Amino acid sequence: MLKNPKVIVGSGVVAAVLLWLAFTAQEWASSAIGYATLSEAAASKKVCYVKGYWVKEKPADLSGSVFTFYMRDESGAETRVVYRNGKPNNFEEATSIVVQGKYENGTLYAKDILVKCPSKYQSEAADKAKKI
Repeated sequence: MLKNPKVIVGSGVVAAVLLWLAFTAQEWASSAIGYATLSEAAASKKVCYVKGYWVKEKPADLSGSVFTFYMRDESGAETRVVYRNGKPNNFEEATSIVVQGKYENGTLYAKDILVKCPSKYQSEAADKAKKI
């Protein structure tokens, strides 16, 4: 049998790491899904990414660090979004947004908002045309 204490301790450490990895992978897989529409996010009750657009016709509010606005996903569904980290930079210039969050009671609670800014994707020719 195993009489060497180093082998016993090493085996215990390897077993603990494998158990931790299995538990972490299981928790991550059960708590997050990839990209989804608003209806899929509402049905899943999990953290997901929703790609969409800011609905500028509806009110947006910044109270302290809580930013609230409405978004429309690619299927045309709309919902209220609450983000507790202030308004993202370049939000007004965004051509589209991706909200990472969880849908609860008709509201998408955002953990993070990715803003696609049109100026970041301009070609060099467009930049040169502006300088002329």
